[in-house]
Amino acid sequence: MFSSLRAKWIFAAALLAMPLPVMAATVKHVVIPVWPHLNVAPAQRTAKIKVIPELGRVLFPPVRWPTLTEYLAPRNKANGCAVISCPGGGYGVLCAHWEGTRVAKFLNRIGVSCFVLQYRLPNGKLPPSGVPWPLQDVRRAMQIVRAHAEKWHINPNDIGVAGFSAGGSVATLAGVHWLPGNPDARNPLNRYSTRPDFLILGYPVISMMPEITNFQTRNNLLGTDPPKDVAEYFSSELNVTPLTPPAFICYAHNDTVVNHQNEIRFYKALKRNGVPAELRVYKVGEHGFVSGPKHGVSKWSHACWKWMQKMHYVPTK
Repeated sequence: MFSSLRAKWIFAAALLAMPLPVMAATVKHVVIPVWPHLNVAPAQRTAKIKVIPELGRVLFPPVRWPTLTEYLAPRNKANGCAVISCPGGGYGVLCAHWEGTRVAKFLNRIGVSCFVLQYRLPNGKLPPSGVPWPLQDVRRAMQIVRAHAEKWHINPNDIGVAGFSAGGSVATLAGVHWLPGNPDARNPLNRYSTRPDFLILGYPVISMMPEITNFQTRNNLLGTDPPKDVAEYFSSELNVTPLTPPAFICYAHNDTVVNHQNEIRFYKALKRNGVPAELRVYKVGEHGFVSGPKHGVSKWSHACWKWMQKMHYVPTK
């Protein structure tokens, strides 16, 4: 992911070959099951974890039990905004520390509550419903946060989704293929819309089209030879409408993992549809610079915060 060695995390095969001790961790934040009635045996609800020096905590497949880990903003800083953060990992692993925990800490510092989504990894095929597990999980996560907005002191109209690398695919799919709330639904959660109010995208994989996609990511989501209409449907840049949420997008020019056309085409599609968007391109940083200045870019979080202020998701200070 970040130097010639770090960039390879997105190719899950290299990581899957490593020994996988199960790490015992002290839970410091509330962990919420996304689908509490999912038929998963208790012994299969804990993903295998390895701590990799360059990546922090990495979750390995199978990930069968999706969860939201709650990082509420301190009460003296909370401004009512919230973000669901989707870590990357090429749909083969989940880089839960750098693109989950660290993102949550940044957001908490600016008064934004964060919920880190541990979404199910798709195993290279679509489920019978045709809706990828990660998309199912982020939709339900949005409904959960909206349903509990009053309890968590959150404005239900200021809830965004952040996504990094393959997590950017999850986030943009949530933004283009959202479901309206059904006021007559028997399940109260289904009465809430799954549409994010905004998107935060770091070096995202967005397209499944062969000329610009990351093939390892696409293969893990859709399989090795998806039909053209399936690839098009899950290419978010081809599905933008005027109702797609506003987006802050950033990437590094020297990223060799994700083709820059992923970000550029999505940004242009947003602008064509009159959707507010900001695109930040950094000269260096490679892939996965969210962890801070040691990886070449230290200004992305400040730029993101300023954009959130400009869009009135957080107050101007």
